[in-house]
Amino acid sequence: MLKAITFDFWQTLYADSDRNWRKRQAIRVKRCHAYLESRGYTCTLTDVEFGLEAAYNLVSSLWYQHKGVSVKRCMQRFAEVLKIRLEAVDLDQLIENLGAAFLEAPPIMIAHVKPVVSRLSENYPLGIISDSALTPGSFARKLMARDDILQFFTAFTFSDETDHTKPQVVQFHSTLAELNAEPAEALHIGDIFRTDIVGAKNAGMKAIRFAGFNKGEGNDTLSDAVVDDYRKLEAVITELSK
Repeated sequence: MLKAITFDFWQTLYADSDRNWRKRQAIRVKRCHAYLESRGYTCTLTDVEFGLEAAYNLVSSLWYQHKGVSVKRCMQRFAEVLKIRLEAVDLDQLIENLGAAFLEAPPIMIAHVKPVVSRLSENYPLGIISDSALTPGSFARKLMARDDILQFFTAFTFSDETDHTKPQVVQFHSTLAELNAEPAEALHIGDIFRTDIVGAKNAGMKAIRFAGFNKGEGNDTLSDAVVDDYRKLEAVITELSK
């Protein structure tokens, strides 16, 4: 019997595109450049763009090693590349600018998510297990609050707030501890085979791969089910909970 359900954030609850990511990155560059200029730092838009690329490359390379990294450490890398010494307040404000850019060009909630998670929350405690890049988990929560779904979730595990990423089982087990559920009593829903599905199964959970947005996971041999539409999800969960 299922006692808890966890969800991935990116491409599972919210869909993002390369086009929207590029728009967000351009906003990040402009915001960070304007802030640095206001503080008397000398740099060009190109410098800032290069520095943010280096920050993103850091988190991306560590993600492939299944290591989490804080956004603050990414922005310290940004400063190293620009060869500037940032005060603590500057790091904090640059991170705020990254978050503001995320909210200005956010990913879009996937169709039918809100009513489905609302109904599921009536029967199961729900959690988020998400790998982050340059978007702090705190701003993902702000977007969820703005979209009126935050209240349906009671546990949040974002990799920028831990030392780990999926598929490390600690990400799943720590979340389930907050939800008061054992792995055998829990289900994870996510879109990436090597992180969401492999991680959940290694943690002892059931796993549903969401294929409504990310369809490029053809070698999935572990998922207990594959769902491409949230309108089908509750029936599949009911079947898996037997």
